[in-house]
Amino acid sequence: MVQKTKSAARVSPTPAPAEGPPKPSTPGDEVTEEARKLLWMYKMALVNNLQPFEMIKHLRENMVINAERAKELRREGRGNKHATGEAVIGELMTRGKREFDVFVFGLKKQNINLLADLLEEKHESKLINILEPASKKLGHHWKRLSLELGTAGFVPKIETKYSRIREQALYSLLLWEDSSGISATERRLLDGLQALQMKWALAHLRKLSNPKSGKKKKGKKKSGKKKK
Repeated sequence: MVQKTKSAARVSPTPAPAEGPPKPSTPGDEVTEEARKLLWMYKMALVNNLQPFEMIKHLRENMVINAERAKELRREGRGNKHATGEAVIGELMTRGKREFDVFVFGLKKQNINLLADLLEEKHESKLINILEPASKKLGHHWKRLSLELGTAGFVPKIETKYSRIREQALYSLLLWEDSSGISATERRLLDGLQALQMKWALAHLRKLSNPKSGKKKKGKKKSGKKKK
């Protein structure tokens, strides 16, 4: 009989500690980073449309935040809708995929369907911070602009998918961005508005692009002394 000899157990070397901040390596971490990237990309649009106090209540009911954190978020917002919305997005930027999904569901409850769809579909937009405020100034005229931008063929699809005028307007601009590629620029959008003489929308976008332009310079106060 051949005697079996026990082989010595091999000792694996201890791995060196990783330098710098940890990078996402597991699928879960990658999903979380992707969710945070989308929140950052759409932050301005979300804050502009969100009903933050209702969202805080929704996050509390779904155990994303506790009662104490809900109070802190309201306190951070100081009763201001915009500031409270920023606080809500800031909180979600520190959380994971489950919390992201609860937030998206909350958007749908508030009838903010387009932005919810964009987050769910992981849709990326480089021009969203221009397109979203522009869409609010278009009203029913978004169809005229789609004709000018060469996307009139999308009108039936847009009207079928979304019923709210603001969402139709924004969706039309997003489809223009997607279909036009590198030709979709802020300059091209401004030219389109100029061609249609949509002065109200044009002035709003120019103010966003150069916020200092609308501010008047303060002149020096004249002395009240009269010359003898």
